[in-house]
Amino acid sequence: MKSVLLHINQDPGQAARLAAAMEVVRAHNGQLICLQASPLDAYFFVGDPFGGSYVPSGIFETFRQNEKLEQVRIEDTLKREGIDWQWLHAEGSAAQTIIEHAKFADLIVLSQPEEKETMLPRRAPLAADVALHVQSPVLLVPTAGQRFTNSNAAMIAWNGSPEAANAIRQSRSLLRAAPKLHIVSVSEKGKKPSLDALSNYLTRYGVTAERHDWSLDGDTVANALIAAAASLEAEYIVFGAYGHSRLRETVLGGVTQDLITTSPVPLILAH
Repeated sequence: MKSVLLHINQDPGQAARLAAAMEVVRAHNGQLICLQASPLDAYFFVGDPFGGSYVPSGIFETFRQNEKLEQVRIEDTLKREGIDWQWLHAEGSAAQTIIEHAKFADLIVLSQPEEKETMLPRRAPLAADVALHVQSPVLLVPTAGQRFTNSNAAMIAWNGSPEAANAIRQSRSLLRAAPKLHIVSVSEKGKKPSLDALSNYLTRYGVTAERHDWSLDGDTVANALIAAAASLEAEYIVFGAYGHSRLRETVLGGVTQDLITTSPVPLILAH
């Protein structure tokens, strides 16, 4: 993973996702692409009954100054850490700009959604909206909780779906670097996806994995996967994000929604 795209935004999750992105860049001798998106529409105010809008005096200048200070702070960190980086700035919504600049990214690093992003059931926060519209895997980092270092066990959440298979293919280089790998299958309604084809696929790439059939025990699939990760001491979970677009909204499947909003460990997701 030579090209890692990092979302730059002054929010509580920035430090954790910056640390995770640097770990991946170091491990693969790659370059970090820092993408600072300016959602300027958030700073426009309706000014008259006819729909006119404007930016109040001083707000735009303060916003730009804060962006520059953030850039200086992060670039100082990257210099100290010996990270090769490129800084990009774009105007527009975070989702739109990330999707636009993800064409040549091997990995996109985002934060677990904040509570305000999850108020509407089945509506996609930024991470899922991006994952469902790009061809690159997304590393989703919790603001607090397990750090991503790729130096501990990894876990694949396998349900036999095309989305899960795609997430695995796109994460091969990270999975090869994990000291231990677990494949966890959670049976739903009597359905039990075969693990043989997946195990054979990984073996062809020199990756061996322990296989586990995990019981729901009356719980949700997301909670069962989180429990499995804790029991197996997995640092992160690879899974396929399920969802679709409808009337310009991204609508998520239940397991995807639950995992990205509640997982205490990092997630690598792809559609």
